[in-house]
Amino acid sequence: MVNKKVKIAVVSSAIMFCTSIAVFGASVNSEIKAILSREVSVRYQGVVQEMRDGSGNVVYPIMYNGTTYLPIRAVSNMLDLPVDWEASTKTVILGTEQKEPRSVLRFDAKTSDFSSKVTDKGSLTVEGDLGAVTVFDDGVSFRIWNASSSSNIARSYQAQIGGGYSKLSFDAYVPGEGYSYILRIYNVDTGESLANIDIEGGQIKKIEEIDITGVKTVGFAADAAITRTPVTTAYFFNPIVE
Repeated sequence: MVNKKVKIAVVSSAIMFCTSIAVFGASVNSEIKAILSREVSVRYQGVVQEMRDGSGNVVYPIMYNGTTYLPIRAVSNMLDLPVDWEASTKTVILGTEQKEPRSVLRFDAKTSDFSSKVTDKGSLTVEGDLGAVTVFDDGVSFRIWNASSSSNIARSYQAQIGGGYSKLSFDAYVPGEGYSYILRIYNVDTGESLANIDIEGGQIKKIEEIDITGVKTVGFAADAAITRTPVTTAYFFNPIVE
């Protein structure tokens, strides 16, 4: 844990440290005079830390009225603790908290030649293995182009969910009856595989509560179970985090 003698100032990482800064009070802002200190170091688990902001720039503690204040973004990175900024209420959110379920497609994402959002009604309309027609709201697609070697993380659909959610759910579908496939969910930032899901072609399969606790960027990809499988597309319909 961080030394109890050091008090952490809850200050948005967007604030620039200088000799005169604005600090959030209960209802109004007050201007203060503070010292930006390049001499004060922070040691965590026996190692002196080089603190950086969200853009990778080096940042330093400030001294005010005998108290040392540390930049919150740097501290969260050091402790591997999620941090978020709620602009509407001017609130810094440390750690995870209960959030309303949210579509994965509402987050910024990195796509590739193999992965993209699905929005057209034709691709969102699926006849299941029992003949029932289902129309989904939205989804993520991933083209399985090289059988069991398609699902490189770099090709995955990478949604930047920010680390504040704990569960992922979606409805999975891959056209191609008579073939088997593997859906792969990744923690893109660490390269960890979060789930490998077997699915038969032509089947709509409900996937619930994949653990994504602490995951900042979640990746969606897929493979065929065997080689010499025809090119097709895996769909992750209505992907929701909560």
